Amino acid sequence: MAVLVSCSDSRVPPELLFGRGLGELFIVRNAGNTVDTVAQGSIEYAVAQLGVPLIVVMGHERCGAVDAAVSVVEKNLSFPGSIGKMIEPIIPAVLSAQAATPKKGSASREALVDAAVRANVSRVVERLRKDQAMLLEPLRAKRLMVVGARYDLDDGKVDFFDI
Repeated sequence: MAVLVSCSDSRVPPELLFGRGLGELFIVRNAGNTVDTVAQGSIEYAVAQLGVPLIVVMGHERCGAVDAAVSVVEKNLSFPGSIGKMIEPIIPAVLSAQAATPKKGSASREALVDAAVRANVSRVVERLRKDQAMLLEPLRAKRLMVVGARYDLDDGKVDFFDI
């Protein structure tokens, strides 16, 4: 029914959030719901081979990967091993969110992380819609739709955007 690109955070189990059973969702999960070569190949397989008509890119409230990217931008922190490379694609979303988010105390950091979660989802959605050759034809033919979403950990609601 759908490809769901979501975070690997255990608080965001896609099958439970959407009330789906085995075989109903094709799930691609990693910290920060980014799309690298492996994730892209998985998405392309689902669309080209399985005929999946919908891709949902879903971020979530208080995402640790996005928070880490905010720390890189605000505090010039670096992370060991592959962690830094994993959050690197999120940094442009943080920068765009930072430009649009007021700075006032700890509440502003929470607002910045949330704005960056949405900006990160929007960037991934835009990339899937415009830069992925195997998805262009199904998108043009309206056999495929790519949308963004944000899951709220506190109330359990999913807000769909970039539709």
